[in-house]
Amino acid sequence: MAAEKLRTYRQKRDFTRTREPPGASAGHDGNRFVVHKHHATADHYDLRLELGGVLKSWAVPRGPSLNPADKRLAVQTEDHPVEYIDFEGLIPEGEYGGGPMIVWDTGVWAPMEDAEKALAKGAFKFRLSGEKLNGGWMLARLKPKPDEDKHNWLLFKEHDPAADDRLDILQARPESVKTGRLIEELAAPPKKPPSKPADLKPGKLAGAARGAMPARIEPQLATALPKPSKEEGWLHEIKFDGYRTMAHVTDGAATFITRSGLDWTKRYAGLARAFAPLPCSEAVIDGEIVVLDDKGVSSFAALQDALASGHGERLVFYAFDLLFLNGWDLAGVALAKRKGLLEQLLAGHVDGRSALQYSDHVAGDGKALYDKASEMGLEGIVSKRASAIYSSGRSHSWTKTKALKTGDFVIAGYTTSQAAEGLASLALGEWVDGELQYRGKVGTGFDSETLHSLLHRLEGLREGADKLDGAPKEIIPVRPVLNAHIHYANRTTDNALRHAVFKGLREAELTASASAPRKRLISDADLAGISITNPTRRVLGKAGPTKLDVAVYYAAVGDFMLPHIIGRPVSLFRCPSSRPQDCFFQRHAFSGMPPTIASFETRNSEGETKGYISVEDAKGYLALAQFGVVEFHAWGALRKHLDKPDRVVFDLDPGEGIGWREVVEAAVHVRGELEKLGLVPFVKTSGGRGIHVVVPTTGKLGWKPFHQASGEISARIAATAPETFTTVMGKDNRKKRIFIDFHRNARSATAAAPYSLRARTGMPASTPLGWSDLESIDAPEDLNYSSLPGLVARSGDPWADIGDHARDLTTAISAKR
Repeated sequence: MAAEKLRTYRQKRDFTRTREPPGASAGHDGNRFVVHKHHATADHYDLRLELGGVLKSWAVPRGPSLNPADKRLAVQTEDHPVEYIDFEGLIPEGEYGGGPMIVWDTGVWAPMEDAEKALAKGAFKFRLSGEKLNGGWMLARLKPKPDEDKHNWLLFKEHDPAADDRLDILQARPESVKTGRLIEELAAPPKKPPSKPADLKPGKLAGAARGAMPARIEPQLATALPKPSKEEGWLHEIKFDGYRTMAHVTDGAATFITRSGLDWTKRYAGLARAFAPLPCSEAVIDGEIVVLDDKGVSSFAALQDALASGHGERLVFYAFDLLFLNGWDLAGVALAKRKGLLEQLLAGHVDGRSALQYSDHVAGDGKALYDKASEMGLEGIVSKRASAIYSSGRSHSWTKTKALKTGDFVIAGYTTSQAAEGLASLALGEWVDGELQYRGKVGTGFDSETLHSLLHRLEGLREGADKLDGAPKEIIPVRPVLNAHIHYANRTTDNALRHAVFKGLREAELTASASAPRKRLISDADLAGISITNPTRRVLGKAGPTKLDVAVYYAAVGDFMLPHIIGRPVSLFRCPSSRPQDCFFQRHAFSGMPPTIASFETRNSEGETKGYISVEDAKGYLALAQFGVVEFHAWGALRKHLDKPDRVVFDLDPGEGIGWREVVEAAVHVRGELEKLGLVPFVKTSGGRGIHVVVPTTGKLGWKPFHQASGEISARIAATAPETFTTVMGKDNRKKRIFIDFHRNARSATAAAPYSLRARTGMPASTPLGWSDLESIDAPEDLNYSSLPGLVARSGDPWADIGDHARDLTTAISAKR
């Protein structure tokens, strides 16, 4: 069948001249798509969707637009072989379609109805999930003119969260998602290696050593100090708020390595062009990738937004060190000399508009730069000893000083006054060993709008709030569920904040899901049937949520959580008193258990008969709050198909010295490696410091081969970045690395269920996220019993269609690397 469909394609091409794939005799069913950018007789884009063993193809002369108002002509062309999805190259002149072609975008697609019937009808709706194009799209067939043999359609974007009537995606993201190249680079003749100017003589510097280009250099890190050095012999630089990155440049091509050793070249593809003109054959440049706001200040929030939305043109690389140049290792050279050579290397190739910038410095006393950084609202400054060599890891020859101390504090109460338009100040608290301690008040930094909206929210938190020990009498207590981001000078002897300034609420925000409206699983009758004794009892310690708060949380998220746990064996973490030491796990039936909680027995791998339970309906789920259930931990299989697991969990567990941003970097890397194997990964926070990457499968394997397959995949991923990952248990193996725990995929093993609370300070939740949302989360604990119900009510469940993306695990592990 596929051979017949490809007859026209093959007749038009001479495969002895063109590198285009002739195509296999038979295709396979899949759901990938590609958009090629093609310079042929006329410039255009080609949309190709994998369907029926071939790529259905349309030429789109003006290219796709994210603006639903734009209707773009799409001319249906001959079917292409599925192997064409990866084709990028130069089609020889004189051949059909002669000219350069790049993979402008690629990913997976899904029809909104039967695809063949919709195409025949001429009204074809589908969803795309690519690096540049996402959400709903439509192809509408035009009525043909007399004697017209072309099949003309209109391609346009549907109104959904992925639509954008301002962004020209063709201009913003012109590069290949496969190689990062522009189509103009593909058409140009090969470049000769750039010459080395006579004044760039790294070998003349004291401490330089001949050597091969390193694959990775672990970055040098600064030690925090309260004040910058006033001594001579120090260089002081602005501290940036971005992603620390090493740029490895070879003959004009740049590779970007993250602080934890991951290759993020593909993510920063547009930035690579700024390094192409540098007059060197090889270089390793240390720097920071940032996005600047309107005042020229680096903003991590803006960086996250640019990466998530594909606005790569906003990225800037600030270069502050040169570690290797043209065959010379410069780590043993004094910093001042390295920076001098770096400035020479960049001279003539950097201006105010360049995406590559030199990070300048001031010498001597750093106080003036520190004061300026404070005035401008910058992060602070980094001070470096001018004579020091480069030393990977934390050092004292590099120090950092924050312009102002910053911190996130619990809002424990407030005061009011008529002069301050109602809200006068906030009472701040800090968790210490599970107890909330008073840290003083903040009364500045609010605008009128914030005063009004914040007071309204705080008034709704007064019921059930306890007075905070040590707080003044005039403070009105509130339940401690909101967190404020505060700048302050220092602390008093009793730990109260001095000169505190309110900078905003620390809140998470999730992107609205494009999935179908949620199905109601919890009825009003179910809610009315909840009976909670001792509703005001604190679940953990003297502060924090009550038993009723936990019940209300699970009722609020039940419609989203239940599809992921109904019919699956679960272990429950119960807290029957206010003492954390009384909490315990329960996986078997218990006295007074709700009647719709199922109990069953099965033999474990050792041949022992064990009892387990599963949640079977909304009533049983809601009733568990009465029994002090805080956490749900689920199997990767349904009770009715107990020996056919259908969800793989890769638990990314950070070791000592690994921060949240590095775990996020690691999760993004894991996603890419899984997608290379043809799998569709989903992501959620663990409710702690880690991240769970979850893959739906077709449930064809038993537990033993399932566990082995997950181990093999984990080993493959770890091998791609051995300095970042380990698959070996043990604390010593995890230091400064991330443990990929695949043992949650063994029979009777569990993982925190999607939306399950965790019995920890602030009661965070194991929260499913869209991949674009993952990088926007600064602190996973912000997704908690208080904040999450409102977030998911607005955004929906990003895992709603997880079952539609199940893949065969056997096929994945046999895939070639």
